[in-house]
Amino acid sequence: MTKVDIFLLAYILLMTTTGTRACKAGEVLDPTLKKCISCKICEEFPNSVICKSCRTSAFAGSEQKLFDDLFRNYNRKVRPVWDWRTAVDVNLTMQITQIVDMDERNQILTTNVWIEQHWIDEKLTWDPVEYDGITILRVPAVELWIPDITLYDNADTHDYAVSVRASSCLVEHHGYVSLWSRPTVLKSTCKIDIKYFPFDKQICRLKFGSWTYTGEQINLDKHSEKPDLSNLVENEQWDLQFAMTTRHSVSYQCCPDNYHDVTFIVGLQRKPLYYIYNLIMPCVLLSALSLLGFFMPYDVGVVKVSLSVTLILSLTVFLLLVAEMMPRSSEVIPLIGQYYAATMFLISLSTAMNVAVLNVNERGSVSGKAVPYWIRIIVLKYLACIVLMTHCSKQKPPKTPNPCARRKPENGNHNSKFYVNKESRENRRHCRLDNNSYQPEQEFLLEDCSDRSMDGSGDRKLLKLEKTVDLILKHLKTVQKKKEQFMMIRQEWSYVAAVLDRLMLTLFVICTAATSMVLLLHRQGDLIYEDPYNNFTIVDNEKYKPNYGVNDT
Repeated sequence: MTKVDIFLLAYILLMTTTGTRACKAGEVLDPTLKKCISCKICEEFPNSVICKSCRTSAFAGSEQKLFDDLFRNYNRKVRPVWDWRTAVDVNLTMQITQIVDMDERNQILTTNVWIEQHWIDEKLTWDPVEYDGITILRVPAVELWIPDITLYDNADTHDYAVSVRASSCLVEHHGYVSLWSRPTVLKSTCKIDIKYFPFDKQICRLKFGSWTYTGEQINLDKHSEKPDLSNLVENEQWDLQFAMTTRHSVSYQCCPDNYHDVTFIVGLQRKPLYYIYNLIMPCVLLSALSLLGFFMPYDVGVVKVSLSVTLILSLTVFLLLVAEMMPRSSEVIPLIGQYYAATMFLISLSTAMNVAVLNVNERGSVSGKAVPYWIRIIVLKYLACIVLMTHCSKQKPPKTPNPCARRKPENGNHNSKFYVNKESRENRRHCRLDNNSYQPEQEFLLEDCSDRSMDGSGDRKLLKLEKTVDLILKHLKTVQKKKEQFMMIRQEWSYVAAVLDRLMLTLFVICTAATSMVLLLHRQGDLIYEDPYNNFTIVDNEKYKPNYGVNDT
């Protein structure tokens, strides 16, 4: 034996006689001697047998020794209490870092969060003096008992508990355990109210609770009044209006015991600029284009109707885009859907108006019937005054005397076809030059005939010729009169159509403006959440609004 081995043997015998039973930090227990030997001797004798034991032992350091002492008889499958009737107090809170997405069609809210849990583990306590002043020990979460907190509203196959197990716990010397999960993405179900889309506000909840432990085994409570929003990243489509935390104790139908849960309530408001620019503005422009149909001339005919049909097809395409964004719900129709439906109805109504006006305009050309008296009174007298197409004076315009009217002879010879007044003759010459009547031509013909000598045979021929010419002139006058009457009837029907067209335009503009103002300016009120368990109402007041950049804990 060397001198070193003799010295170590003497040291072991000395430690045996001291009667020391518990090994302190930095000591190893010799299984043969049942005594603790300090590893400090390795500084002087690094190649000794004891130093090899110190290097290979699990207690080579205060932290390792503390870990081994704590978990030597520790069972992570049972609750960390000495009395089984004692409940484990668990405090839960959450830090929201980002509102990732809101899937309205599938009604799923995606958030990026940190989950924070705190509880007392009665079996993980130690005296820091015995372990070189160690007060906090970081232990992997898989090595100790953790509460089975689950997201009840989970909409994903990936459970956030996986990220919790992958993290580490901070264990303090008095048994207080703190567990922060790694940043994880949660997908939770959220009831979407699409009535006011795209000016809507939504309330979503994230309900956390133990899946198997009752309230008598785990006393779950909230750690703060609202989630931590100090590191919140703003979303491009949603504004976070408020966030708060509530606690419930609920008894379910399946189980008679009470189960505790902590619910995080989040109020969101949509940013509507994207939808205004891409969905509402095109609809407004298409509504404005439908006004052009009222200003188009009646000669174009079917083009007025085809314009409205094209606009309806365009609105149908945009309505399909809106339907792809919304969930398939029969409970309520969103505002933008109502606006598109109302616009399509108004454009269809304008199409019917244009067809009716075209029918009225062509009524004079097709039927040739005069405008009925009641239409003349209602349309040409009252409606024309309302739409400002004529003056509203009740006095009728005076009739202008016709200088070409045929005068009666002064001598009373009314039956003579050859009587011609000299004064009227000059007037009729003047009328002939003005082309206002066909009567002067007949008078001139009779005048020439009256200057001739009338013998027997000449009188008969002249009378026959006069009758023939008179019949021709009467026929021409009748044809011209019918033509003028036809033109007057057609113009009168056209005027009726113009008045109706102006009236339809006015009604269309009023209905379009009223519909746009009622539907597009209608806004949702304050967010109100009625708690189904505690019978109280939560409004988005200043107390629960986020304070960006301020730590809420």
